[in-house]
Amino acid sequence: MTHTNTTQPARRKPRRQKGRPSLLTPAVMDLLTRATAVGLPMKQAADAAGVGRSTFLRWMRLGEDAIEEKHGGHLDVDSPDPCAALYARVTRARAAAAARATGQIEEAARGAVVSETFRTWTDPITGETRSERRVRRRPGDWRASAWLLVRLDPEPKSLDELLDEEDARIREERGENRMERALTPHLQDLAQRLQKTLAKYEEEDGTPPRPRP
Repeated sequence: MTHTNTTQPARRKPRRQKGRPSLLTPAVMDLLTRATAVGLPMKQAADAAGVGRSTFLRWMRLGEDAIEEKHGGHLDVDSPDPCAALYARVTRARAAAAARATGQIEEAARGAVVSETFRTWTDPITGETRSERRVRRRPGDWRASAWLLVRLDPEPKSLDELLDEEDARIREERGENRMERALTPHLQDLAQRLQKTLAKYEEEDGTPPRPRP
């Protein structure tokens, strides 16, 4: 009697993708978008979302480049590139918040409308029908909206400038700036001595000295 082995080969487990998973999850993207939309500066928005400030700024810089290269400058909030989608969402949310604050300032400057009435009557002399619109307004406090508009940075610094500031802050915390300041006089003295030595050699072999930058 022949026995047939029907045992199926064991299925291989799907391989896990190598590398650390991205911190830019949809939840983090939503937190960053909401935080910047209400007027928080980008660095504080990163703190509110629980990500590093330099990380958020680098995401935004990568997104800005991707928007230009892949989308022709169009702010596509549904871009498959997460950094591009983040940049588009944050940029559009901040622009909408700025427009909202500007409208509130304009409305508050005119005063909020309390009531609006219309009256129609016939002029007893001319017999013409006339109408009148009466609007009662109350003084509005536009300062809160103006404060928000200022917080939204109408002329923000570039992402490169923000990254440079953040890198400088990190170096300051690590003490690197103090070391650089301590070395600067010695480096300047060394550069001057090197320049004099080169000028001396050039004069000895008849080569005209090069102009100093």
